[in-house]
Amino acid sequence: MHDHHPSCTHSHHRVGSRLEDGAAHADDHARWSRRDFLARMGLASVGMGFAVSGVPVHAYSHAPLLEALGALETNRVLVILQQSGGNDGLNMVVPVSNDIYYRARPTIAIQKQEAFLFDDNTGLHPAMQAGLEPLWGEGRMAVIHNVGYENSTRSHFEGTVNWVTARDQGGTDGTGWTGRFLEDTFLNGPPLEHPLAVRVGGASASLFLSNAGNLGVTFADAQQFEQFVALGGYYDVDNVPQTVYGEALSFVRSVTNASFRYVESVQNAVSDTQNLYDAYPNSSLSNSLGVVARMIRGQLGARVYAVSIGGFDTHSNQGGAEGQHANRLAELANAVHAFYEDLKADGLDEHVLTMTFSEFGRTLDENGSNGTDHGAGAPMLLFGTGLNGGLYGTASPLTDDALYGGDPRFTTDYRAVYYTLLQDWFGLPDEQIASVLGRPYDNLGFVDPSVGVGLEAPDPTAAFHLAPNYPNPFKQATTIQYALRQAGHVQLRIYDVQGRLVSTLIDEVQPRGAHTLFFTAGALPSGTYLYRLDTAGQTQTRQMTLVK
Repeated sequence: MHDHHPSCTHSHHRVGSRLEDGAAHADDHARWSRRDFLARMGLASVGMGFAVSGVPVHAYSHAPLLEALGALETNRVLVILQQSGGNDGLNMVVPVSNDIYYRARPTIAIQKQEAFLFDDNTGLHPAMQAGLEPLWGEGRMAVIHNVGYENSTRSHFEGTVNWVTARDQGGTDGTGWTGRFLEDTFLNGPPLEHPLAVRVGGASASLFLSNAGNLGVTFADAQQFEQFVALGGYYDVDNVPQTVYGEALSFVRSVTNASFRYVESVQNAVSDTQNLYDAYPNSSLSNSLGVVARMIRGQLGARVYAVSIGGFDTHSNQGGAEGQHANRLAELANAVHAFYEDLKADGLDEHVLTMTFSEFGRTLDENGSNGTDHGAGAPMLLFGTGLNGGLYGTASPLTDDALYGGDPRFTTDYRAVYYTLLQDWFGLPDEQIASVLGRPYDNLGFVDPSVGVGLEAPDPTAAFHLAPNYPNPFKQATTIQYALRQAGHVQLRIYDVQGRLVSTLIDEVQPRGAHTLFFTAGALPSGTYLYRLDTAGQTQTRQMTLVK
């Protein structure tokens, strides 16, 4: 019980967002926790009928949902890391030169001399330094200041739903932005035998929900993943009572296991793989990321993974440089460090970006319990070799006109982060991004366009093949790869959408095998172009988009 707290001096707080709101606060947490429990158990209502670990059974036979992810021909992966509970962004990314911050937090503020400094005005919580300083120093970490959206209600439930659906506050869309991305992008071709997305742990189940079903597979934790691989499904069909009931239970479990089409692909992906970094910390998040690393290394084929870490609802005894919040941040930083050390062992780190998010930030003022209450805007962190590392967006000055009922008002719309990832990391054209997010947003520029890891190199012994260019769309230059089964005369030409020849890139005899061409647009105007490869009576054409 928490009986003695000062009254809020701000008029815009939502009832239930603070400890002192009593029963309303307890009800808010009960609703959030109940929804989270149901989602983890695969019982949350998504208008679909019976589900196994969040995936509707009938979706397994719904071919349009299992679209050919290979059509994108990308080896890029996004890992979404949810900081569940509402992370205090002001103590994670610290405004070390702002006196307002220090006056508002006399007990829990992070002192400038304690922080790991990004620059004279911004520092990182010291508990994260050991894990993240190497990533920051190598340009593999980006910080986006003060991310959020209009009219935050400071509700755990609504905040989480908004972040995973990319809708405005009060919107009705219940599908996840990653689910819409997967559905909209991979719409043709035969069904895949591997999942498009994987969730390990308590990250929101709605992330992978599309208009036609759930496109991801869920494991409650790393232990359930190991059980799934060992048993060939979620459920043990042998260890049941030796009774009529037990026989029936075994049958139901075997039918459920058999209905899950991805068993073989997951087993094959991890059967001969292991983590190549032996110093993973002993934590739930580390275990989840270790599982993700094995699936990526085993070439499972999923393009989005989701993991989570809880414990960020720090209403009381939050602590400053040490304490419960510091412990959660250290766990996150050390787990991410181990994950990228693991991936770096065989070059997979170039293929993987990780993005953090939390349903909201916290209040500027510490409360009477040496904690913080539900807030609005907060920073996001991104990790990976494919980043332009650094600071992005605008930090809140924390002045009265920059607050939202006592919280830092957001300065970067969270969908601008999603837009940048979809455009620059996955290479989606604007029209596809608009169908996922509803409209264009600012490109924040944190993806490094020079990291050319978007495509698998063509197999030199494979049939004639023209790969999608990368990046696409592109601003000035892009890479085109192709493979020839045999030596011969080759023409590679670029046309505009009216069919007029724009440029001839190759017109010569070339040997068999894989070839790579770096194309610079020069004075070409923005627009859509076609590039066509001709050789030995074979022709293949692809589309690319130039955006200046």
